[in-house]
Amino acid sequence: ATSDGTSMHKLDFELDKAQLKRAWGVIDREFQRLGLMLRRGSDFDVVEAMAAASGLKRLEGHFTPSLNTYTPSQAFWLALVDEEDRMVGRVCARFDRMAYPMTLTDFWRKYFHRCYPDAEGGKVVLSDKQPRVGRRITGDVVYLGGTEVAKEWRGSKLGGLLNQMAQIEALDEWGAGFYYGWVQGFNFMDGFWRDCGFTRAHFHALNWVEPLPGTLDANLIFVANTADDVCDLIDRIANGLQAKS
Repeated sequence: ATSDGTSMHKLDFELDKAQLKRAWGVIDREFQRLGLMLRRGSDFDVVEAMAAASGLKRLEGHFTPSLNTYTPSQAFWLALVDEEDRMVGRVCARFDRMAYPMTLTDFWRKYFHRCYPDAEGGKVVLSDKQPRVGRRITGDVVYLGGTEVAKEWRGSKLGGLLNQMAQIEALDEWGAGFYYGWVQGFNFMDGFWRDCGFTRAHFHALNWVEPLPGTLDANLIFVANTADDVCDLIDRIANGLQAKS
């Protein structure tokens, strides 16, 4: 455990699989009502090809195959395809195990430096002094990212529904203690992270050394759920209390 006792561990209670399946079915029926089919995979070259063929943005940073190699046990993607087999939405999830004393802040320091450039063409560097949010979290965590929705579908809240579905699938598969994503400050919309089912938001979650990031907003907003939050989300969905569209 950490010094303040807030270490995130694997679930120490029995997950209600029946309730989880009910919640999964609620979201899947909403996709079907919209005429869309859910697909899941772990080969990120495949989802990149789907994006290219469908006119969606390519993956970057955390999930692009040019910077990462994931096995099926480490990461997956979810995609929605229309009746013409065109991908209209996606989200990705990655499992990371940080054995204490490694924290999320330690992980971010290495990861962002490797994957993101600064404004002068070098590599971004996190400053020595970091906000407490990442320093409080260790153990098993799941990162959610790569969310993209085709322009003509952006009124249907597909991004939020995909993130809810990804958290359900990740909880079922990995039983991690913490689930999080990043929202760039310049396109932050209060409703979106809530639509994704997240319950916690922390502004200015990273401090950078100059020069600032070249492809990221310097104000990255950390949005997150504990495993209990995801279980509560599952209950809200299964009981018809979570807004869909």
